[in-house]
Amino acid sequence: MRRRKIARSGLAAALILGMAGCAGGPAAVPGRVPFEVGGSPMGGVRCMVYINWDGFAWYYWQRAHGEGRALPVLDSLVGQGTLFTDVRSGVPSITNPMQTALLTGAWPAVTGNCYRYYDRASGKVVETGRTNRAETLAEAVRRQGLTAASVQQFMLENRGTARGDPKAPYLQFDGGGDSRVRFEAAGALVAGEAAGVGEMRVRMARLPDFLALYMDDLDAVGHNDGIAYGVLPADTEEKRLRSVDGRLSEMDARLGAFLERCRKLGIYDDMAFVLTADHGMAPYGARDAKDGTGAASRLPDLLARLRSAGFSPEVPAVGKGPSAGTDVVVVTAGLQALLSWTGEDGKRTEAAARMKEAVADEDYVGATLDGAELAARGAMEGFADLVVSPAVPYHFKTANAAYRARGQHDSLDETAQHVFALMWGRGVRSGAVMGERVSVIDFARTMTRLLGIEGPRDATGRILEAALR
Repeated sequence: MRRRKIARSGLAAALILGMAGCAGGPAAVPGRVPFEVGGSPMGGVRCMVYINWDGFAWYYWQRAHGEGRALPVLDSLVGQGTLFTDVRSGVPSITNPMQTALLTGAWPAVTGNCYRYYDRASGKVVETGRTNRAETLAEAVRRQGLTAASVQQFMLENRGTARGDPKAPYLQFDGGGDSRVRFEAAGALVAGEAAGVGEMRVRMARLPDFLALYMDDLDAVGHNDGIAYGVLPADTEEKRLRSVDGRLSEMDARLGAFLERCRKLGIYDDMAFVLTADHGMAPYGARDAKDGTGAASRLPDLLARLRSAGFSPEVPAVGKGPSAGTDVVVVTAGLQALLSWTGEDGKRTEAAARMKEAVADEDYVGATLDGAELAARGAMEGFADLVVSPAVPYHFKTANAAYRARGQHDSLDETAQHVFALMWGRGVRSGAVMGERVSVIDFARTMTRLLGIEGPRDATGRILEAALR
């Protein structure tokens, strides 16, 4: 009952926006904005809103429409903006590295964030946490005299936004702060109302020039490794997908409510929006309740293949280094395996080729990337000599456990690499579909172009001119 009610409210919001729409978007409702509306003097956009739905895989969108599960708000917005049908994540397609890439317009080769790898300098497996060597969107906005705000976009905390700062607030909601709570906080910010909790509660004096929203509902539900925002774990892949369907429908309705609030404030016509994701979600584990295929880790098989090829591999824990005599360090974050040669540097390329030959023909191997291929994809220097990505539904987890229906995204598979993306609002082409390949790093400079300012200093992504008008 609850899901149907939410879906109807989302449809109502979409219809309101659709009836008010035209080539340039919905007409503003006359009325006084309750606080100052700012904006760059160079750009026509007064508020650039960046929404990240962590884990929004392209196949989730396709599934919704292929099975007749309409998403009324997003469907309406597709007609008002530009839909991108071939947007790609990077290496590794893990939250922190890719959130950083999106917010800087640069790959891990520039930002230094790759989640986990074997660091030859220290001789240990290390994690990069929130490491970021590049300027963020919020920092670029602030450097040029504009205001910014972040609702749980954690990679902007103290990187252009801060807790309690009325000119550049960072808001975070621990515990039950799902997309409903975060959209409501965003609505309060654009209305000039107090938003946040405790020390983070703040009221902005003017409409933020740049507003970043981060929501991890789809990621949490898609992983299916426990109760996620009240959604119980599913025991089959089809049930996992149904849980994702339901949460996506709710988020669609909540997006509609937020946009309707902007419309009633009379600011919608002067806003632009980007909604995209950092990565998708590759399913792994048993395919259904009866078939155990893919449930067990293939890491032991991978190590056996390397040994048969004459290598001495080892899988050290985070913070640890390999034992004496180890010549290949294997690092895994769950799905793909990172293979790093510890022998003579002059033999690195040859060793990587031998490693690839040893494992490439195994049925559980989906794709591999060697050092040159990783560099071409923007991977951090030293990330690995060979990345081995498993085919769906296999995995390289270190735990010796059988998984029934799970999702993970550190993968080169289409399900993890291909993400949803949509732009709409002021300055964006309406009713357009862009089929050319786009990278997630291309949105940062595109957003600053809409604001009429320079992009982040270290951005290497392009401006998506074909989506602008």
